[in-house]
Amino acid sequence: MFLNKLKRLNGSHITTIFKGNFISKFVLVIGGLLLAKYYGSSEYGIFSIYLSIMSIFSVVLSLAQEHMIMLEGDAEEVNNNFSTAGIISAAVMIVAFLLILIPFDIPKNIIFLGIFSGFLYLFTNNAKYLLAKKKMFKLISIITITDSLISFLFQVLFVFIKIENGLVIGSLIGYIVAFLAAIYCSRKYFVKPDLKRYIANAKKRSELFKYSYPSTLINALGNNIMPILISLYFADSLLGEYSLAVKIMSVPLLLISSSIATVYYPRAAELSNRGRSRSELFAYTRKMSLMNFYIICALYILINTVGIPVIQLFFNKNWEHLGLFIFLMSFGYLTRSLINPISDILTILKRNNVAMVFNIYLFLANIAAIFIGKELGISYLVGIFSFFLFIGYGFLYFYIMFILKKNESV
Repeated sequence: MFLNKLKRLNGSHITTIFKGNFISKFVLVIGGLLLAKYYGSSEYGIFSIYLSIMSIFSVVLSLAQEHMIMLEGDAEEVNNNFSTAGIISAAVMIVAFLLILIPFDIPKNIIFLGIFSGFLYLFTNNAKYLLAKKKMFKLISIITITDSLISFLFQVLFVFIKIENGLVIGSLIGYIVAFLAAIYCSRKYFVKPDLKRYIANAKKRSELFKYSYPSTLINALGNNIMPILISLYFADSLLGEYSLAVKIMSVPLLLISSSIATVYYPRAAELSNRGRSRSELFAYTRKMSLMNFYIICALYILINTVGIPVIQLFFNKNWEHLGLFIFLMSFGYLTRSLINPISDILTILKRNNVAMVFNIYLFLANIAAIFIGKELGISYLVGIFSFFLFIGYGFLYFYIMFILKKNESV
C-alpha cells in the first residue's frame, strides 16, 4: 500500500530509491544489532564518536556544494560545480587534518579517520545529488547498497579476526568502496574544474553561504555533538547504549524520509522555479510530510510495543538502559519526521535565516541537556534532549506550513 501511494505521487522514482535504501538500512539495523552485541557497548561508544566526527566534517567540507549542484539549471554548469566541488573539499580536508595536532580526549586516529571518512561520504553524496539531477535513480540505489553491504561484511569479518576498532575500520572500507563506485557511476559527468565559473555561480546564490551553509553546519553539530559530549562525562558503555538507541530510532527516518527527500527537493524546486501555483507547492509539501509522519508514527509504536521486549531478550544486562533510551527518544524523533523529508523547502523559499535560528536552538538544546544531565544522570539527559527536539521540530513544521499557506494566498 505504501509503495503504491509513493508511485501515485512521483512515479517510480521514490520506489527505486526506497528499494535501495531499504536493503541498505535493513542491513544496517539488523547487522548493527548483531555487531553491537558482539563488539560490546564500550566499543560501540567509540564507533559512535567516529560517526559523529565523520558526520560533522562531511558538512564542514561541503561548503553548500549539494545546493550548487541541485539548484543550477544549466547542465554544463552542474557538471562543473560537481567536478570543482570535489577539488575544493579535498583541499579543505587537508587543512582540517591539522586538528590532530590539538590535544583532545579523543584518540587521534579516530579524529583522522573521521575527517577522512567525512570527505568520502561528502563526495559520494554529491555524486548521488548529481545522479538524481540526471534522473539516474537506480545508480543511487546501487551506491547506497554497496556502502552498507561492504561495511557490514568487513565488520563481521573483524569480529572473528579480532581487529581493534573493527566497527570503525569496516565502516571506513565501506565508505571507500562507495566512493569508488560513485566515481565510476558519475565518470561521464566529470569536466576540467573551472574555479572562476564555480565562484561566479556561487555569487549568484550568496544566501547559501550567508545562511544555508552556516545553518547546516550548526545543524550537523546539533545532531552529532551529543555522543562527543556524553563521552566527556559518562562511560563509553553508556554512550554505546545511547548511540544504539538513536541509531534504531533513526533507521525509519533514513529509510523512508531520505528516500522521499531525495525526490521531494528537485520536484519542489521545479514547482517554485517554474512559477507554478503556490497552492500546488503547499499541497505537495503537506502531503509528503504528513505521509512520512504517519508511517514513522506507526513504526515507532511498533518498535516500542514489540521491538523493545525483543531487544531486551536479545541483549544482556550490559545494555540495560537501551529500552528506556529508545522510548524517550521516540517523542523527539516523531516531530522530527515532519521536517526530515521537506527540510530543503527553507532553501527553496530563501528562508535559510530561519533554518539557522532553528539550528542554533538545536545546538543549544544539546548543551542544555548535557549540563542538566551530567548532574541528574544520563536518563534525565536523554529525556530532556528528546523534549527539546519535540518542541523545536513541532514549532518549525507549523511555521513552514504557515509560510506556505500565506504565500498561497498572495
